[in-house]
Amino acid sequence: MSGATEEDWDDWVASQRPPSTGVDTYWFVGGPLDGRVRTRPAEQDAPAVVRHVHLHGGPKIVHHYDLYEVAGHGGEYRLREE
Repeated sequence: MSGATEEDWDDWVASQRPPSTGVDTYWFVGGPLDGRVRTRPAEQDAPAVVRHVHLHGGPKIVHHYDLYEVAGHGGEYRLREE
């Protein structure tokens, strides 16, 4: 980088760093989704409630999961007791 300025150096160093992950992680607790993990970009707001519809040979079964946030990194979706 001959003849480079300090500003050029800062730009080059920044381009060599891996991008920040910026991903939040959400765990499902209880019900049919128990143990599943989902991620989403940190800048996107997570829905407060996730509805899971289970279709099989019988009647439709609906489960609701409520979000319990964990400061700064995502949260848990816990099965709603209905």
